[in-house]
Amino acid sequence: MDKLWPTALIAIVVVLIFVGMWIGWRRRARRDSSILVPSALTEPGETLLTVTALHVGSTHHDRPLDRVVVPGLAFRANATVTVSTGGVTITAPGERSVAITADAILGAGTATWTIDRTVEHDGLVLVAWRSGSERAATDAGGTIIDTYLRTADATEQERLVASIRSLAPQRNSTPGADDVAPDTTTGSEA
Repeated sequence: MDKLWPTALIAIVVVLIFVGMWIGWRRRARRDSSILVPSALTEPGETLLTVTALHVGSTHHDRPLDRVVVPGLAFRANATVTVSTGGVTITAPGERSVAITADAILGAGTATWTIDRTVEHDGLVLVAWRSGSERAATDAGGTIIDTYLRTADATEQERLVASIRSLAPQRNSTPGADDVAPDTTTGSEA
């Protein structure tokens, strides 16, 4: 009987922790429900590069610990990343594909850490892009999202960054691109 109370107390604390995590995840999903992410490119164009990478996570721009919870970007997963002249498509098994149009890409670079992943210096590919939004008229055309990918090979990483950068419009001619500056907390230019 003397062991029953501590065991019950620990079980209650564990249950409360899991309930709190579930409530927090639901609240985050509700907050991000206005972010619209297409699942296919309307005009994919010519394929420039296809690589397999780990989708580490996607966060709100310049907030690398604030995960975005939308279908296709909410969870870490191995994914096929296809860069074409029309944009970038991220396809993970069991998840909805994510299509980032070329005109939505604000930049690409490298990073060292995000959310719960720290790697060697510049070991992550960082893609900054502007999503669609139901509130596009009030939030400057959508939410800026940073998506972090990890390739198995440094050469693939360089090719991926270069091919995504080739799609990004010139910063000076893109409204809102000034919001995407070198990120001093996570790595190089985004």
